[in-house]
Amino acid sequence: MYINFNDYKEKYSKELSRFLNSNDDGVFYIGHASILVRLNKKKFIFDVIKNTNFYNNSWLFFPSQINDKRIFDIDGVFVSHIHGDHYDPNLLKKIQKKNIPIYILNGRPSFNKDLKDKKINFEKIPPNKKYFIDDNIWVYGCLHEYNDIDSSLIISNNNLSVYHGNDNFITSKTLVPLKKKIGKIDVACIPFAFIHFYPYLLKSLNKNENKKEAKRLENLFMNYGINQAKILKPKLIIPFGSNLFHLDDPKSAMNKGVATPIDFVNYAKKNHKSFKNNYKTMLSGSFCLKEKGKINCFFEKISSKMFNDQLEDFTFKKIKILNYKKINKKIKINEYHLKSIKKKISKNKLKLDHKILISNESQKQNRICINIKNNNVSLYTNQKIPLNSHYFMVQDNEFKQWLSKKISFEEVLGTRRFTYERYPNTYNVKINSIYTNFL
Repeated sequence: MYINFNDYKEKYSKELSRFLNSNDDGVFYIGHASILVRLNKKKFIFDVIKNTNFYNNSWLFFPSQINDKRIFDIDGVFVSHIHGDHYDPNLLKKIQKKNIPIYILNGRPSFNKDLKDKKINFEKIPPNKKYFIDDNIWVYGCLHEYNDIDSSLIISNNNLSVYHGNDNFITSKTLVPLKKKIGKIDVACIPFAFIHFYPYLLKSLNKNENKKEAKRLENLFMNYGINQAKILKPKLIIPFGSNLFHLDDPKSAMNKGVATPIDFVNYAKKNHKSFKNNYKTMLSGSFCLKEKGKINCFFEKISSKMFNDQLEDFTFKKIKILNYKKINKKIKINEYHLKSIKKKISKNKLKLDHKILISNESQKQNRICINIKNNNVSLYTNQKIPLNSHYFMVQDNEFKQWLSKKISFEEVLGTRRFTYERYPNTYNVKINSIYTNFL
């Protein structure tokens, strides 16, 4: 029998009841990167959000995350990172009113600051060591190897161990010592999908180059997912964190380049044959229980065709509801804006010989120029883009919101409502920290 997402709400409710009525340790899949973990009859939730309008209504969850008040009868909340499809400050404020502890892995100053600015109390988990949140329940977290955003977490009571990988693509360098320290993993929620603005929004690539590069990265990231599974050796592998689709153009190359959980399971069964039975296409409403030492899964099959057909139908219906409208008017950049950006960038200590240029699409002649070498901010009116620079042309809506400090530049990038150029045309990982922490 194949699942039909049109009657999925009723199915959610029944499956959640089955999970909650059990006393066994287990994992319930809420959707996208959110899970409910039960250990020793205590329940912990990971990366739950109720805000479905994240990144300015630019993205859609499919299947939808479960919205049932019963999942909030919990003993703790874990938030992996600051991105809008994992982090819902308004929901966290409601949760903390119930005196439910909120945990994050320490080591990301920008995340800590955002939580403090929003008056959300949280408990910091030290990375790379066991941390007991209860007498018999511990967590072990690790940060990404080079960015200042991502983190992964293992939670365990020594009967059931669950790895929450969300978007954290970490390599053998981190995973091998982690595995040695924590031992067995029963359930691993593993990232596998390449969801990024590169190469789709880079103007210098032609259509064929774009397609070729997208396919290379799609396979590269699925191989990252398999590599994580090979090291962790879990009894159950859940493809994770990719039930996300861009709304502006549902048939865009950017959406087509995102592998679905079904794609990944099929790919993994061909390329990781010794563990092929451990990969399961579990979506919102699926769950597993550890019963008498065995991991038992409860989910229904879905064909690739059915998934894609229903996604297309769901997406176009959603677009009509949201009715996103572009504005098209001049936005005058003034001295206040430049001073505000300069104040943020002044804390940057990474003195790179590099410039970041930003304009809105309707006024390309006036670009904000951020010189990372000396933290200077100015207007750049020269038509020629300088060497050692990134140039972003942002849609008017998002540009205006960024200038008025309603959203960060990291959130602008999250909307995918921009195009960009880079000179030279090479990837510079250090520039990412500037976007994340200072713009």
